[in-house]
Amino acid sequence: MKQKKNKTNQVVTWPTATLFTIKELHRLNPKFVEITLRVRLSKAIEAGRIVEIGSIPGEKGRPKKMFSLTPVTKRTLELAREEHINLVDNAEKLVHVMTVSSSTLASSPSVNPVSQLAMAASN
Repeated sequence: MKQKKNKTNQVVTWPTATLFTIKELHRLNPKFVEITLRVRLSKAIEAGRIVEIGSIPGEKGRPKKMFSLTPVTKRTLELAREEHINLVDNAEKLVHVMTVSSSTLASSPSVNPVSQLAMAASN
């Protein structure tokens, strides 16, 4: 009787390219069965490490989906548009924008050395 080898501790090699498909993921990880890669990809999407950007238009059957590692930048979306990828709805919401308010800067206890010199010169 032949025993099955347990391959549960295999590590997925994620692509370094900005945009990738399942086919490219499978090419990077040839030892994985394709369904296992799809499960690992869906778990990475649920965890927020990967995002679906859109799909490649113009082919018969189901369109091939394009993915990207997070955080998604505006440059990633521009690259997808240049490659004529149909973006998902509300693709602009995938880009994480940090808001900076001036009130937090004004209330910081740091001392500005330029203002100290101006005050010393006026005295």
